[in-house]
Amino acid sequence: MFRNSRNNKSVAKLAIWLISAVLAGQHFSATAQTAESPLATLTQNDLNVGQTLFQTHCARCHGMLGEGGEGANLTQARLRHAPDDIALISLIATGIPGTAMPGSWTLNETELLRLAGYVRALGELPAEVMPGDAAAGELVYQTKGNCASCHILDGAGNGVGPELSEVGRRRNADYLRRAVTNPDADQPRIATRQRGTINAFLTVRVVSEYGTYEGMRINEDEFSVQMRDITGAIYSFDKAKLISYEKGFGHSLMPGYGAVLSEQEVDDVVSYLMSLKGEV
Repeated sequence: MFRNSRNNKSVAKLAIWLISAVLAGQHFSATAQTAESPLATLTQNDLNVGQTLFQTHCARCHGMLGEGGEGANLTQARLRHAPDDIALISLIATGIPGTAMPGSWTLNETELLRLAGYVRALGELPAEVMPGDAAAGELVYQTKGNCASCHILDGAGNGVGPELSEVGRRRNADYLRRAVTNPDADQPRIATRQRGTINAFLTVRVVSEYGTYEGMRINEDEFSVQMRDITGAIYSFDKAKLISYEKGFGHSLMPGYGAVLSEQEVDDVVSYLMSLKGEV
């Protein structure tokens, strides 16, 4: 790997700064890092430059909009390998050993900060006014929806459907309204290296000699399929022994609540979901 010596000095300087911050006991959490983060002073022009850098160096793997492909989906409030801004800058500078994610050795310190700032901005939703009362929506969530039977929120509930503790960071009001009233309309998707973008919560229906089973697919290969039903029970089936096996593309196990809840209640539930930021 060829490296520019001037840029190496900039990266080394930034790396020393990062290490010094850790040794000094400066812990930058995702919810309390604004004043400490080196990204806090970036301007819109910096982010525009960061976007150009992203399209040049990162888009081939992560997609032009950061939506993922060969690389991870970056349009998320929290990134698995970069929980805070310091970790994000370090990851971009040095890469992830043992993976296809290389270090950005050709970028200088300013470019690294601008690129990191743009990546962080990909996961930020524009501010929205809540359509209803979040406190009233919490009560509806707990009583009318029986939502905990499928969703985990702050560690409580079943994990059949998407985890909701930070859903307000990831989804806007329009998406949340559709999810509540017509869950078949939007199926959450994930990016994988081998198969591109796939359904994250694919419904499957299995008929075997022991009965009929419906639930969310957990895993599947050429010979077997594993699924979790609405109660959280996990089953594994040998495909060769099945009477039938169907994939319910565009179908959700979650019922639509448009006919169950009033418009005000829907507004309140949407507001409650918008308030879930995962903050301690």
